Parts: sequence; C-alpha cells; structure tokens
Amino acid sequence: MRLGFLLTSSLVFFASSYSALAQPIAIGVEGGLRTTGDVSGTVTPESKRYIVGPKLEVRLPWHFSFEFDALYRDVGFTGYAGSVFFSSITRERDTSWEFPMIVKYRLPRAGWLHPFVGVGYAPRTLHGSAVASGQYVNALTGVSTHYADNRVSTNYAVTQGVVASGGVEFGARHALISPEVRFVHWNAAAINDYGGDGSFQWSSPQDELFVLVGIAWH
Repeated sequence: MRLGFLLTSSLVFFASSYSALAQPIAIGVEGGLRTTGDVSGTVTPESKRYIVGPKLEVRLPWHFSFEFDALYRDVGFTGYAGSVFFSSITRERDTSWEFPMIVKYRLPRAGWLHPFVGVGYAPRTLHGSAVASGQYVNALTGVSTHYADNRVSTNYAVTQGVVASGGVEFGARHALISPEVRFVHWNAAAINDYGGDGSFQWSSPQDELFVLVGIAWH
C-alpha cells in the first residue's frame, strides 16, 4: 500500500508540474472489471473483480500519447486441507497495485469517435496477510494440538506484465472518456504457493483481460 501511495503522489506531483509548463496532458481516473479467471487450484477464489486508480496521459506528436496508471484491486481466497491427522483452513487477503505504462496511437477519427491502440509494460506489487486455523494429531502419542487465527504477512515478489489495449476516445470541452479492452500477460504468477499438508495449492492467472473506462480532464 505504501508503494502505491508513493507512486500515486508522484503521479499527481508530475501532473501538476507538467500543467504549469502548459503541456497537453490529461489527468483523471481509470476503472473497470476483470473478465477472466481468479486465483485457481484447490481453493475457493474470493477476489474482487473491480480495478481502479488514477491516470495521467501526455499527448505526444504524430498522434501518439503516453499513459501512466496506478491501479488498485483486492485479491483473496480461502483454502481447506485435511487428512487423518491434520486439518487446516487458510484465508488470505492481498492488495495488488499495478502501474501500467502504455504508449498509445490514435487512429483516424470515425465520426465523433477516435479509435486507439496501445502497448506497454506494467510492474505489479502484491502483499497482505493470511490467517490459518486447524489441528494436528501426533500419530505416535495421540496428542491433539489446536491452533487458531495464526496470522502471517504475505509479501510476494514483484512481477512484470506486457500490456496490449484498444478502444475509442470521445469527449466534449475539457473532458475525455475512453472505454477500452486491455490484455495483460504477467511473466509469472504473482501468487503461487501451497498450504497445510500440501493437499491444497493456489496460483494466480498469468493472462488477464479487463474492460476499462477512463475519464480524464485536460
């Protein structure tokens, strides 16, 4: 969360400084829904489908522009494991911050719509916490050990994504609205682990598709 706050603050500062130089920029918000799968494996996925955050777009020559987003979403799941001597339930909740940097090209205008395509790069950071409860029975002594609400922090390695997008832009006066479809391929699963006695495991998807709408002012 701290990294997301720092980058978002940097985005606002950069936008304010750039505006002072009277450069063609737009600042606003990007948000939408994930249309593809959730965390998979022998767990119950419980992630939110929404994704949202601030955006900054700088107009460049020759119909190009550069967009930077700081997008937030929640990821979570519940997993169960058990055997003759062991049972466990684990519930994990993580915060994902993604920072797409996209170069966009605006195609010839079609009436009042301005189509565009884009490609880019997106680092991602993901962290949170997991809570586990269960019991363990010693096969030799028969002694049963219970544990409840054991909480640990989760800090996953930063992953990188390749972004491809396409959509249209329209607006009036100083407002711009840009619905788009965005595909992201991650270089690795941000979450890839197993729990309990190894009888359940989980992994986040490497390919994701989003339907987004950006609203910005310039």
